[in-house]
Amino acid sequence: MRPTAKPLFRRLVIEVERKFRCEPGSMDRLDANQGLPAFRVLKYLGRSSFKDTYYDRDETLSSNGVWVRKRSGRWQAKVREGGDYANSQFGELSEPKEIAQMIRKYNLDAYPPSDDFGLEKTAQYTTIRDAWKADDRFEIVLDTTDFGHSVGEVELQQVIETNSDGGPPIAVRQDTAKEMDRQIEAFMQHYSWAFPTGKP
Repeated sequence: MRPTAKPLFRRLVIEVERKFRCEPGSMDRLDANQGLPAFRVLKYLGRSSFKDTYYDRDETLSSNGVWVRKRSGRWQAKVREGGDYANSQFGELSEPKEIAQMIRKYNLDAYPPSDDFGLEKTAQYTTIRDAWKADDRFEIVLDTTDFGHSVGEVELQQVIETNSDGGPPIAVRQDTAKEMDRQIEAFMQHYSWAFPTGKP
């Protein structure tokens, strides 16, 4: 009997986020939670700081919607499932072995993580993040980078099962992401006072 093939990805995190414009009063507005309607539950998760270093090779990955980064010493890969800059949907990997397998899908040799997978450093910056959990489900963040860019995001994450072909069929992943995006859109419309409109 032939051994059962191991799945390419043991788990896949689907992350969906919608960006909003961050204004000088955004943090105070969220902390006060006095809009109409007020958030049913709002918990401040604190302030954190992290450094992101992005890697690629001749833009092979980024041109295919893949971003490999090291965040505060831990490797991550984000694979675009749909959307655009302001309204994005990603599959997210965090195991170095899975990241290496993903890199090879784009006909690139993948070296060990200690050699940065054989990729080249393309960008590096530090972000200060304030975060809240709203209505026990949605994460709201305000990010400010060390080069002066500020943006707000509303995020949802969901873990979905994988199969031996490397993950759920793309239609299943896309349907999951679309439903999560619909929920974020409804959430932001319901609490529109907290999320300024305009270019993020």
